[in-house]
Amino acid sequence: MPHVYRIQTKRFAASALSGEGARLYGGRWNPEGVPLVYTSTSPELALLETLVHLDGTPLSDLPPYVLITIEVPAIAIETIAEADLPPDWQQSASTDLARFLLPRLQASNPYVGFAVPSKVFPNSPSRNVLLNPQHPLMPQVQVVSVVPLTFDERLRP
Repeated sequence: MPHVYRIQTKRFAASALSGEGARLYGGRWNPEGVPLVYTSTSPELALLETLVHLDGTPLSDLPPYVLITIEVPAIAIETIAEADLPPDWQQSASTDLARFLLPRLQASNPYVGFAVPSKVFPNSPSRNVLLNPQHPLMPQVQVVSVVPLTFDERLRP
């Protein structure tokens, strides 16, 4: 089973697989009301994805963060090619993109996760993997480790 990675505040680490934050606020790949767990295939891409959402907050002002390693059944991840995405998938406010996965989030879909390119680093071989916390296979998705993450002060959000 492959591993995916998620970086988030330590405060919410226990609910890392719930998709609750995405449900409450919506996200790039989901509208409000739809839970989704955002992960990446490498810790480095997870870090980049986290940094772009810090909105300039100095690293010294951040609460404690953790790196979460998650195990997902390999056969349960669908890789979605860039050519199959809406034409405006790289735009900041794409309502088509937020609804793109909705047909795939049905319980009858065999996939619990969807590997998509990153807007932050679209040419990277790493992908973001979006997990459906309401899928029947979600109990097979397991947190392997949660470790403290210290941001290198040379990084600038």
